[in-house]
Amino acid sequence: MLVAFSLAASVARAGAPDFGGLQFNILSPDGKQKIGATRFTVLRKDSTEEIKGETRYLDGERDSEDVRLEVEDPRPTLKLDTYEHSFFNADGTLHMVDTLNAKSGVASCTSYTSGAVKLRKSQLDVPADSFAGASGLLMMVTDLRHGSREIRFHAFACAPGPEIFSVKASLPDQSERWPFYSGDLFRLDMRPDLGALNLLIAPFLPTMDAWFSPADNWNYVGGEFDRYYRGPHVLTVRVPPAN
Repeated sequence: MLVAFSLAASVARAGAPDFGGLQFNILSPDGKQKIGATRFTVLRKDSTEEIKGETRYLDGERDSEDVRLEVEDPRPTLKLDTYEHSFFNADGTLHMVDTLNAKSGVASCTSYTSGAVKLRKSQLDVPADSFAGASGLLMMVTDLRHGSREIRFHAFACAPGPEIFSVKASLPDQSERWPFYSGDLFRLDMRPDLGALNLLIAPFLPTMDAWFSPADNWNYVGGEFDRYYRGPHVLTVRVPPAN
């Protein structure tokens, strides 16, 4: 059911969103089978925030994500410091590691296949509005809470080497229902903006559909994405908080 919704009336409170304690189920692309789960923890110290995400799949594979952010007043404003995402095989060995130091611009994408290591390393120009992994979701929630209808930022990804992409999305005029989470929700279709190259290159780059709940202070409640470049497509759904 589509419901018209007033955005401005829905921003309940300002402030950086909190991912601490959030849990998500990972489902197969058709949503019929649970294949894993993710849990986030947040550590804060002064003006820095560290987000740790641990995803474990039922087949034994797992992902470990660590994002460090600077939280600047007064809005507050989030700024990426460092990002590291490790992907492990079912036997515990490394499959891939993605890293970015936003201050130095040093980024790397390392893959481990059949005992061989392939390292792609670059010195990137990292715009101030660059994010990676869970930090991108935090930024989107923050902007939605402040009434933004246009979401624009830069995203780091290994595709397959280190790249910074311009990303944009517009908030729809109407909410809609999503079969995996209750309520009237808004979906942001996040796609890389490559200008004239969109039709040629964009279909091969990581994409994400993200769902947000205006009734729950615009919190992220799930979405669809590629686990990594040319990797399996998965669906993630927030576990509702206990009453």
